[in-house]
Amino acid sequence: MNFDTMTDHEVVVALGQQYDQLRRHKQLQDKEILSLSGTSSSVLAKFRSGKGNITLETFIKLMRALDELSTLEDLLTVPEQYSPTAKKNTLPERIHKSKKLKKPFTWGDDQ
Repeated sequence: MNFDTMTDHEVVVALGQQYDQLRRHKQLQDKEILSLSGTSSSVLAKFRSGKGNITLETFIKLMRALDELSTLEDLLTVPEQYSPTAKKNTLPERIHKSKKLKKPFTWGDDQ
């Protein structure tokens, strides 16, 4: 499945379907998921059908109920580049836009 070619809604639908396949693969019933996650059946149904958005916190609860929370780490992992001779690069706390350089002053007849 290539999320790059999908619309946002299609990705939400696909995630809900994949979640349900994973739940069935692990042979967990809905009532177990609801009990472990503390979510309501209507929220779970909306997620699986792609007919409603859930919060990120609810998604985390559902992943935790499947014992798959650790798989979310791969989503935002920043790759480290190792070099034995270079200092360890630290990421900047803030990203600043580059300042536009002003054109140097020219006299009217210098153009």
